[in-house]
Amino acid sequence: MEKEEKESVVKEAFQKWLGLFLVIIAAFAVGFVVMNAATIWNVVMDLFGVLKPVVYGCIIAYLLNPLMKVYQDLLTRLMERGKKSLSDKRRGMVRGCSITLALLSGILIIIVLCWMIIPQIVESLTSLVENLPDAVNHYYTMLNEEIRNNDLLADKFQDAALNLTKYFDEIMNKELLPWMQKELLPNVNTVAVKFANGIMGFLNVLYNLFIGIIVAIYILAGKEKFAAQAKKIAYAVFRKNHADTVIHYVRITDSMFSGFIIGKILDSTIIGLICFLCMTVLSMPYAVLISVIVGVTNIIPVFGPYLGAIPSAFLILLVSPVQALYFIILIIVLQQIDGNLIGPAILGESTGLSAFWVLFAILLFGGIWGLVGMIVGVPLFAVIYRIVGDFAAWRLREKQLREETVCYENLKSVTVGEDDSVEYIHFTRQELEQKKEEKRKKRKEIGNRFHGIVKMVSRKGQSKKSEERLDERGDDRKQ
Repeated sequence: MEKEEKESVVKEAFQKWLGLFLVIIAAFAVGFVVMNAATIWNVVMDLFGVLKPVVYGCIIAYLLNPLMKVYQDLLTRLMERGKKSLSDKRRGMVRGCSITLALLSGILIIIVLCWMIIPQIVESLTSLVENLPDAVNHYYTMLNEEIRNNDLLADKFQDAALNLTKYFDEIMNKELLPWMQKELLPNVNTVAVKFANGIMGFLNVLYNLFIGIIVAIYILAGKEKFAAQAKKIAYAVFRKNHADTVIHYVRITDSMFSGFIIGKILDSTIIGLICFLCMTVLSMPYAVLISVIVGVTNIIPVFGPYLGAIPSAFLILLVSPVQALYFIILIIVLQQIDGNLIGPAILGESTGLSAFWVLFAILLFGGIWGLVGMIVGVPLFAVIYRIVGDFAAWRLREKQLREETVCYENLKSVTVGEDDSVEYIHFTRQELEQKKEEKRKKRKEIGNRFHGIVKMVSRKGQSKKSEERLDERGDDRKQ
């Protein structure tokens, strides 16, 4: 008995001191991270650079996974005809064939798109380069005739041209030429090295993509095992209920990201095809080039259509201002169709965010991560929004309060009775009208005060002007 008591005392002391020891280690770790944040960040970025093929492989595997599932289901049905179930060997064959078909389909889609689009884009760019001088000369001639026929416009344009010439002359003499003499010419070797590094960086990206494809094959082949290992670690590190919560929200994240990104790619492809057909029917120039721009930028929610429409409209404007106007109308109609018909049909309620939160997510993550943040910001913020909403609902359930947002609109107070009954007291219509009337009176009072201050200032200004006029008249009389 004494031995057991001693062991229990030692165990309690060990647990107590272990907790304190862990707290001290955590404090030192946080201090070390704060003091060496820049070094740690550089190490993280170097590690990310080394693991780029793995990152590319994860992205490729994530995009090919839906295709692989389709092929796997189809091949499984074909091979299960007349049999109850497949053996492990046949399942492995089905998985390998599914991965191969998914990878070949992805590569084939890219090759077909490049084969169809790149020649048209080259042709459009060649036509643009050939027609650009004529278009500029046409607009220059038209502007020159307008200036000649309008004296007032000629004077204004002459002053603007003089100021512009003076401005460019100052830039050339004070900024551009000194920069070329001091920075550009002595550093030609540096520029050449940077150009060579750019080419090597491009080749490195191709190499990482090639390795990433191999990594994606391994990920797709063993995705169930990787998922099982991740769940095993989650249950080993966290408590059971915490691990269940983590796995639950990982599934929600996967559902939101896959539904949004794949749906957005399909939606943008349909919009690009519709734009190409409409531009071809309306005989607009650069149909393929502009349709590709519109389709690619449409992946970005909210701002994407405008980012694609502005340069596209400018390209058409160089050929025909009337067709540029038609193109703008076409884009507006296309976005209305996309926002009200195509987008909801494909994406559905994949995010559950209102228009305000979509705009907020794009601005927030776009400012942090740029173009990538604009694309992934909406599903990422949707996950955060879901977690916050579930946490609020859980806390309300613990307090035995209602979860519906409607119950808190125009809420005045919440009272809990002696029998734990909850009553939600809302502002009445009369109270709301009274508050609006009080706000209106306050705004009117502030407006009257501001108007009085403006009047007083104007009177002081008029009195000063009258005094100055009297002084001037007195001086004239003296003279």
